[in-house]
Amino acid sequence: MATPQDRSKEPINKPSMATQSNQASDEVNMQDNSPPSPAPITRQSYQHMISAIPHPILITTLQGVIEYANSAAAQLLGFEKNELNAMPMGKLIPECADTFRVFRSKHFSQDTEPLCLGKTERDDLTLSEKEGLKITRKDKSSRYVELSLSSFETVDSRYVIVSIVDVDNHRRILDELYRSNQELDQFAYIASHDLKAPLRGLDNLVTWVYEDIDDKELVLEHVQMMRIRLHRMQTLLGDLLEYSRAGKVEQNLSQVDINYMAQDLYLQSSPPETFKLELGEPIQPIETLATPLAQALRNLINNAIKHNQQDKGIVKVTAQEQGDFITITVEDNGPGIEAQFQEQIFEMFEKLQSNDEVEGSGMGLALVKKITTAVGGSVSVSSAPNQYTRFCIQWPKHLSGQPH
Repeated sequence: MATPQDRSKEPINKPSMATQSNQASDEVNMQDNSPPSPAPITRQSYQHMISAIPHPILITTLQGVIEYANSAAAQLLGFEKNELNAMPMGKLIPECADTFRVFRSKHFSQDTEPLCLGKTERDDLTLSEKEGLKITRKDKSSRYVELSLSSFETVDSRYVIVSIVDVDNHRRILDELYRSNQELDQFAYIASHDLKAPLRGLDNLVTWVYEDIDDKELVLEHVQMMRIRLHRMQTLLGDLLEYSRAGKVEQNLSQVDINYMAQDLYLQSSPPETFKLELGEPIQPIETLATPLAQALRNLINNAIKHNQQDKGIVKVTAQEQGDFITITVEDNGPGIEAQFQEQIFEMFEKLQSNDEVEGSGMGLALVKKITTAVGGSVSVSSAPNQYTRFCIQWPKHLSGQPH
């Protein structure tokens, strides 16, 4: 039996150089087991890949200048592919002009999450407060989009890939739903307040007829008042129907001479003989939605005639081209509108004078506002009391047959 002293004399087997080398190699492999970085791609290869994607894609420099666009992007924007080359993104989307600074920053790496634009996640905002991102097409029309931007490297440089999601139809449906909900709220208010007033008036008149049944003259007077109230209610309901339909019916485009249309509408309004119409310098006929434009102008011209108590009333209509819009003004020399009332006159059933002074439902200007908004335009008013009132319509030059 070997004693402990004998064991201490036994030789110790040391690992060979080959074994040490294998162990070191295993330790290195255990410490660095991450996959190798992919080799940068060439310009030709990324263009080939992106061209096959049926989704709108743009490739830009770090300065935001377009290097390449696939067919889907060109189709969405209405350009030829070569027309988009070297175009700044700021020309298509002005809000993006400074966005590309972040990709030139050293702190923005290739592994960073994509930068998303045009999408609002906040639920506490109403739809009207969520300003969407619009991209401008070749024909100057625009569409709502959402963008996703990421950077990548090629063998010769670093680029930004811009993925475009066309959300125009979705956004317009939501806008229409939001407007419809607002209108439902207005109609609920109207049903509980404005429509009750003429009904209460009729109820009172029926009571008076019953009480004065033996007085023929008074009864006839009450019946005449009943007919007037019924006529007003018919007008109110008819205007409500016209308002509810405004901007929802698809129309056909046609050539419109604005001066000729204004003159025709003025004559249809049966103005007093002492009134006159003044027209501005004519502009070239425009291709637009004739029916809603005529509805808007008719209401403004009727308004200018109806509320003008001057012996020699003047209605002046002018039209001018201003950028992407036609600016149409309807001005009169009537009593004017005080500043504190210039916003509320565009609300439903808002009137500054009673029915005994000026007959009407108070729907005309609300209808003008709804029509112009539906086509992507606007209406505003300026006035000086006892001098003039001027309504200004901004009507888009470029319209499709689809309401917004």
